[in-house]
Amino acid sequence: MNYGNKILKETTLIILSIIIIFFILFFLNGCSLANTKNKISYIVKTEPEKAVIDFIDAMGEKKPEFIYDNLLTEQDKNNISREKFIKEFNIILNDIDEIKISKTVYLGYEKEFAKTVAEFNVKYVNGEVKDYKKYIYLKEENKSWKIVFEKTFF
Repeated sequence: MNYGNKILKETTLIILSIIIIFFILFFLNGCSLANTKNKISYIVKTEPEKAVIDFIDAMGEKKPEFIYDNLLTEQDKNNISREKFIKEFNIILNDIDEIKISKTVYLGYEKEFAKTVAEFNVKYVNGEVKDYKKYIYLKEENKSWKIVFEKTFF
């Protein structure tokens, strides 16, 4: 009987913790159920997928400096200065109003790179909306995942 009560208390505590976390995420995001769902799904993504999500979110938030500082490989940084990257990326981002990720899937390794596919739509400032499906290659550097721009975009 004592053992059964212990399991019931632990199960109740786990369920209560999950509910509390859900409500905290819900209210911290302005009560947006879609944002809460995205935050919860982010937690269960692979590290390469999280890097891709961070990359696309940074584009949507128009933060090329975040991309350069946190998501570019050292090799890519050696090929372009921070100032030039930010300037050129801002030109691209000026035409974008909003980016929404619909799906990311980690596909495993292709040679020495991790490969992730991202599906997202872009709403441009002229009102046009386009859906994209992009294979993004990543490499782990200093215990974090970086987008390999040269392989992904060129």
